[in-house]
Amino acid sequence: MGRPVSRYLLDTDTFSLFLQNNVAVVQAVVAHLSDDLSVPVITVQEVWDGWAAAISRAKTPDQVALGYARLTETLNELRNWSLVSFSIGAVARYLTLKKQKLNVGSGDLKIASIAIESGATVVTRNRRDFVRIPGAKIVDWSAS
Repeated sequence: MGRPVSRYLLDTDTFSLFLQNNVAVVQAVVAHLSDDLSVPVITVQEVWDGWAAAISRAKTPDQVALGYARLTETLNELRNWSLVSFSIGAVARYLTLKKQKLNVGSGDLKIASIAIESGATVVTRNRRDFVRIPGAKIVDWSAS
């Protein structure tokens, strides 16, 4: 009998490091392939918003083409990942956490809410914010 499967949810920063082929993050993902690895829809939204902003700021045809190429690469990579939606339970938890005025950004609160509701550990290097969120379990795969 093998070890129990753990559930991990990559936050936007960690997923971006994965896309950039960060050695420590890629090695950790490979080491956890037998676990349940997912990306929250909030990460998808934040990555999309980031590329959309970069494309809108582009000044030259080369910059526009590069922005769209990177967006395409990102969307192609997302096909390989399980995505976790922002369920009604996660929305309710988010609203409760938001009322607590934890001094944490809404994206991080939403990701933590999804993780808590789905029993997942957030993979993040943003320890400073996620430790403020009651019930959130975190791990950092960016440190070798």
